[in-house]
Amino acid sequence: MDKIKLVTTILITNMIRHIDYFHLSVRLRVINRCSVRHRERFFWKWCFMKFEVRNFWSVGLVVLSIGVTSLALVSCGKNSDSSSSADNSASGAAASAAGGALSGSSSSGTLAFLETKQSPTLMASIKQNIGFLPNAFADALCPTFKSTSGCDASGDSMWLSYDNCSFGGARTWNGVQELISTATASCGTFPNPGANGNLIRQIVASSGSPTPGMATITAGDGSSLGTIDDATANLGNFDLQTIATVVNGGYGAKISFGSNGMRDALSLNRHVVVDGVFNHSVTGNLAVAESVNSPTTRTLSGSVTVYHNLLKVVGTSTFNDVIHEDSCCFPVGGNISTVFAAGSNVAPTSAGLAVVGKSESLTFTGCGTAVYQSFDGSTANVTLNRCF
Repeated sequence: MDKIKLVTTILITNMIRHIDYFHLSVRLRVINRCSVRHRERFFWKWCFMKFEVRNFWSVGLVVLSIGVTSLALVSCGKNSDSSSSADNSASGAAASAAGGALSGSSSSGTLAFLETKQSPTLMASIKQNIGFLPNAFADALCPTFKSTSGCDASGDSMWLSYDNCSFGGARTWNGVQELISTATASCGTFPNPGANGNLIRQIVASSGSPTPGMATITAGDGSSLGTIDDATANLGNFDLQTIATVVNGGYGAKISFGSNGMRDALSLNRHVVVDGVFNHSVTGNLAVAESVNSPTTRTLSGSVTVYHNLLKVVGTSTFNDVIHEDSCCFPVGGNISTVFAAGSNVAPTSAGLAVVGKSESLTFTGCGTAVYQSFDGSTANVTLNRCF
């Protein structure tokens, strides 16, 4: 991806130089002749393409640069079907939930969650990556604990308000995340709970509120990408199992710190939905081994339950020496294996019956890369895209 960005930068830079040299005149007043009703719908089909130029060679350079750049961006953004399968899998959901919780519990962590990578069309790539069209990027960057704007603190709680903001991309966030620490919270400083303390991340209804809520993520074209739901009873699991709440009568992720101030346990309770493709409820506890001499790396072990609410099957995901680092939201080493079973109260769907009694696994080979073995025995090198 870095190479693609470099090539893109060079192409656009050369394009601008040549446009300046030949005095290209782009008159966007034609756009204003579009009706408000048609502007968004036909921007590319009519309005945008009706611009006036004074030099044929400049036009060629513009078209060539945009074309090559867009094709490069589309190529970079595409994921194979196997990557999508790994992302939507129970093992992928467990990895994403654990990685997001750990990355959001350190002053040097990545602090992002559910930053999905889509497979954009040509026009979507131009819109989201070059920024010619309106709303290509969110209006502002989302706040973190380092922020003074969009952050409120009181006692042991810190609220980060996401209001049509982004984490540096075209995806827009809306919602409020509360960080609850056993230490006093203050905007601009990481709420380190200290030795024998806890840090809880939970989505709430509003800043200053203890009521659990939801956060939504929207793509640059306005379509819904997903919802993080810490409010629905029992994490909305299909099997109607009772799942104990974490705090405030809701759910989230709880990270525990040992007597040496290092993380030693992780409790996951998250319900994440990506409309039409992904609906998982993840719950369980993991042991975390983190050394004072190497505080940026840790190993996870144990197992969590993943309710696959679309297939209506239950996965038991076992973490086998899974390695996580501060520099990456995803695991970078180790393995997660998941065994599927029918629920106790609700029968699997016809598609779910195909996985009952079978297993899948993810063996991590780097940041966001892994070898995925499906329940049907097939294997593939995959890229993981979701971390929450």
